[in-house]
Amino acid sequence: MQLILLIITFLSLLFPNTISLENGTVNAGEIVEIDLYLDNPNDVVGGFQFQITDLPDNGQFIDASPTDRVPGSFQVQYMEQTDGSVIVVGFDLNLEGIQPGSGSILTLGYQSTGIYSSQISISFIDNLCFLSDLTGLSLEFSSNSGVITVLGEDPPPIQTVINLVAVGGYGSVSLSWDDPNVV
Repeated sequence: MQLILLIITFLSLLFPNTISLENGTVNAGEIVEIDLYLDNPNDVVGGFQFQITDLPDNGQFIDASPTDRVPGSFQVQYMEQTDGSVIVVGFDLNLEGIQPGSGSILTLGYQSTGIYSSQISISFIDNLCFLSDLTGLSLEFSSNSGVITVLGEDPPPIQTVINLVAVGGYGSVSLSWDDPNVV
């Protein structure tokens, strides 16, 4: 029995589970679909929870749909959080699970809310994410971030600040400066 556990541990180190977010490109104000990939070479995945953030927060996640790789008995829900991140939860009541393999398990809809060209990093908040087996036990995994490229207007030039003054107070700081555009 110990030999079998040693072999399973060794194989799981050689073939770890990995979750990854696809890169995407979107016109400002429009929607792009981003795939979330799962590479699980050895483990059947019975459930997951992902918290995904976008920095800078120039958009919002508007949908999360399972792909054909996810059994029809999987329940998938998502909710945008007040901090701009999104939590996606999925679990399988029939205990079929996502079989070992590789490929997309979710398609996330992301809408750009800015008007300027930018690069938005989308990443997992690892300590708030988990994969589980069919019994609910946690599975080890690593994660890879993605980037959404927004095609829009050029941002305005950064202006210099003249005569910046900072005055500290109890629990606050007041800033004042001269506007170089006012003559």
